[in-house]
Amino acid sequence: MEKIQISDRAKIGKLWDEFAAAMTAGDLKRWIDLWTEEGIQMPPETPRRAGRALIRSEMKPSFDLFDMQMAVYPDDIQVLGDMAFTHGLYELVMIPKEGGDKIAIKGKFLTILKKQVDGSWKIAIDCFNNDAPSI
Repeated sequence: MEKIQISDRAKIGKLWDEFAAAMTAGDLKRWIDLWTEEGIQMPPETPRRAGRALIRSEMKPSFDLFDMQMAVYPDDIQVLGDMAFTHGLYELVMIPKEGGDKIAIKGKFLTILKKQVDGSWKIAIDCFNNDAPSI
């Protein structure tokens, strides 16, 4: 029986599905495992975060304090050997676990990914910003 190969573009599309699912599930470990060890996150109005350990520690309060609903919509995925880039849109709703008003965010992203030895893809650099102030 012939083994079906999943294209790199399809694998990256599934990575974004997993990214949103992990955030929606509130599973920080599952979410951070999508990053390279030396990954860089560049959130809006915040200094860049270099390294998976720092990204994890800076994101932990969001996972602890909010229930989140996320969707990621990649517009384009370009694979260039063992590197790829993708850009698109995202929607995030953050609902305080202790009660209070929800925060709804729509924005865009540009992400560089790196192919791993096992053929999977991980986030190497992620830059994102909101379309408007959070409401």
